Amino acid sequence: MTSAELKVLSYPDYCEEWALFVLANRDKQRVHPIHDYDILYGPIADDGVTYQLRRYEGGVISLSRLVEELKYAKGVTFQYFFGTERALKHLKRL
Repeated sequence: MTSAELKVLSYPDYCEEWALFVLANRDKQRVHPIHDYDILYGPIADDGVTYQLRRYEGGVISLSRLVEELKYAKGVTFQYFFGTERALKHLKRL
């Protein structure tokens, strides 16, 4: 299998789609995963981001304001998520 056969989703920066994706993945009411991607890449939703997401969920700020505030926060850190056995098979120990 080549890496071209993997289903990958990438968010190069904070955006409304990313925020909604993170919120949907954190929904404890869901029984099944919301996606079938092999690999995800995007900004880490750390404690500071979680605080902003809660403000949005509570109606304190709009979705566009949420993204704007995240973009101007100190530095963005990114992460990879390998969510399937197919994706994990592509990892190599260095």
